[in-house]
Amino acid sequence: MTVRRLLTALATVVVALEPAARAATASPPKPTPARVLQVGVFQAPPWAIKEPNGEWRGLTVDLWKELAADLKLDYRLVEESPDTILDGIDQGRLDTAAGPFAVTLERERELDFTHGYVISGLSIAVVRSREADRWLTVLESLSTPTALRLYGGFVILVFLAGLAIWLLERRRNAMFAGRPLQGLGSGFWWAGVTTVAVGYGDKVPITFWGRLVALFWMFISLILITALTAFVTAKLALADFGRVQGSASLRNAAVGSVEGSAGTELLEREGISPKIYTSPSDAVQGLLSGEVTALVYGSVVLRYFADRDPQHRIDILPGTIEAFNFAFPLADGSPLREPLNDALRRIMTETHWKDVLTRYLGGVSGRTTW
Repeated sequence: MTVRRLLTALATVVVALEPAARAATASPPKPTPARVLQVGVFQAPPWAIKEPNGEWRGLTVDLWKELAADLKLDYRLVEESPDTILDGIDQGRLDTAAGPFAVTLERERELDFTHGYVISGLSIAVVRSREADRWLTVLESLSTPTALRLYGGFVILVFLAGLAIWLLERRRNAMFAGRPLQGLGSGFWWAGVTTVAVGYGDKVPITFWGRLVALFWMFISLILITALTAFVTAKLALADFGRVQGSASLRNAAVGSVEGSAGTELLEREGISPKIYTSPSDAVQGLLSGEVTALVYGSVVLRYFADRDPQHRIDILPGTIEAFNFAFPLADGSPLREPLNDALRRIMTETHWKDVLTRYLGGVSGRTTW
């Protein structure tokens, strides 16, 4: 009787534990929210492109659609500006964004992000000068008040050197003798050819003091020619890209960027106050119209507009200012982060993802840095 009771009790325990054991060994369900996700989006080709029929496509949009399909997420695309999208995610009004958002230190202080899906960077765009405009810019640069003062000072120094040589050599050196106008002309000629290191040797000083002045003038000439060459070279270089040659020259230029972008954050961090545009297309139009002389924004978007400009007016300066990851922004502690990261890892190992990169960004298939 006792054995029968023990067997009955044991069977009862096994039956009671069986559902728990099945639950422990079964795969945990994916944490997919039941409500409709609000996903911010804005025009930023080739990452996010709005078609005339209202449909959205682009690298980031297509990737989000794949993630949503993989996780069986129900969502709605909400068109907003980049600035309001990030604020909306932080305030809980939006869940994430299907637009190109770089992971920056400033943003990570307020938001969370998924794993990155593309590495890109910031570039500087300028307007390409036409050949006639380029030379006009050169002439204008070489005729500024500063340039004219430089030329005037140079001529005065040559005059003084020629005058000094004539005064010291005219009585003992036949090469500087003759009437005053002729002798002065010989002195100026000597000073000029010595300055530019032509060294014809047709006129040379022979007195002690004349040679001492000549030696002194050689050293002065070296400094003058170096300064003049550097000045003219700088003006020629500036004529190629207006006033902007790289990030170091942004402080002295009218710079534009897009609101809520990594470019705006970088410029403000560097103490540069850019003109803010509401969209990349507006910013490009501002550059082409002359409102700004340089535009700081994502390399891929700038190259996209430059390639599609029928007049080929946009130049992208070589190199990038700062590299960063593109990722999906989320509210801090969002339950979407882990499932999205898992889905990202799966999708980015597929050949299809390389095809998407090539279709929207070009370049070598499989390349993930632009």
